[in-house]
Amino acid sequence: MARCLICNAKKGKRQCLIVNGMICSLCCGQTRKEETCSGCIFFHDPRLNRNYNKVPSYSTQDMEYDDQLTSYSNAIEGSLCAFDMDHHQQIKDSVAIKILELLIDKYHFSEQVEAFDNEWIKEGFEVADKVMETDLEGVPNDEIVKVLGVIRFVARRRSTGGREYMDVILRYIGPRIGPGVRIMARRLSENSDRSEGETD
Repeated sequence: MARCLICNAKKGKRQCLIVNGMICSLCCGQTRKEETCSGCIFFHDPRLNRNYNKVPSYSTQDMEYDDQLTSYSNAIEGSLCAFDMDHHQQIKDSVAIKILELLIDKYHFSEQVEAFDNEWIKEGFEVADKVMETDLEGVPNDEIVKVLGVIRFVARRRSTGGREYMDVILRYIGPRIGPGVRIMARRLSENSDRSEGETD
């Protein structure tokens, strides 16, 4: 059996798309990348095996009694609300949860996020990530991860497959309109009612 075309030390047992020849299993694991190996039978997307439930997170009690942590959470959830308002309140919880998981991929798993299931998820991720880079600048990465972890936990707990989580944060958090500035959904409703009254 021919030797591995990469290390030339072990026997090559796997056909490799990168070198167009046989390589050993060790070199296969060390050189494997999604952009070059996604069509290979030996490639497995590591995201499929991620257990987001084991990502470090604050407890809901930690968040409730810490104004600083709450401000971080408000920035993130406020960005989701703003994204939702831009799409006429049609964003379902599953989209928001996926966006949160992609943010965890970036901030916890240190992954350069480039693959998205659809355009809404891509847009929502970019909106939230941009807000976090602005509003959470200087916040330690481990704190960001723990905030993302508890937000995802709460989102999954509230959701039953519709917009249960999104409706709650839209009502009590409101869309972010600037650094540290949000507008409550109740105020939006009141302004709408007032506008209708003034035009009549």
